[in-house]
Amino acid sequence: MANGTVENQFEVGQLVKWYEPYADGYLTKDAGYGIILNVNKHIYTDSTFYRVCRYKHADIMLFNEQELEEVKK
Repeated sequence: MANGTVENQFEVGQLVKWYEPYADGYLTKDAGYGIILNVNKHIYTDSTFYRVCRYKHADIMLFNEQELEEVKK
């Protein structure tokens, strides 16, 4: 039986492929690889954001689960 919590699909230190969409959300502006540094859960909106270190741009950005893809070994 569910207790109201959702398991994270991604964890800290995991290699992911990120997708940066345009403002309308339909087209992808940029994509690349990075490592998850932190997981932020928002209890009021029931959403999870991931702080990702992007290799391509050498910066850190926030992404949601729809903008990330697991990299298989």
